[in-house]
Amino acid sequence: MPEHAPSPSPSRAVYGFVLYLGSCSALGLYLMWAVMPDPVLHSLGLTYWPQKYWAVTLPIFGCVLLAVFAFLFYPGLNFMLVPAVDDLRNVTDSHSIPLNESLITEVPPASDLSLSVVCRALYLRKNDTASSEPKST
Repeated sequence: MPEHAPSPSPSRAVYGFVLYLGSCSALGLYLMWAVMPDPVLHSLGLTYWPQKYWAVTLPIFGCVLLAVFAFLFYPGLNFMLVPAVDDLRNVTDSHSIPLNESLITEVPPASDLSLSVVCRALYLRKNDTASSEPKST
């Protein structure tokens, strides 16, 4: 069986169970530390704990970091990785068929169109300057 197969295996089951137990234990400790008063924790012999301030601050800080990543960093990274509109890598690959201008007849042969040609045909009007000027009465 390949190592990257998504099917369950005994080792994955063990790792998943240990991860489940560890995360439940960590959540239990966190809630115990956040909710129990300090004198109760001290009576149990647990004296070295961070301030209760961090019980609220760390989750909020994590949510803010997640929001910044989701709304700013991730889209910005995607914008940096996308080539420009007129770049050939944007619409061509090894299977693309370029348009040969010399072979055009009444019915053009099958070929791939560039993104700029498609956008010009779809979104630009023929008399764009006349329609954008206000009409005088």
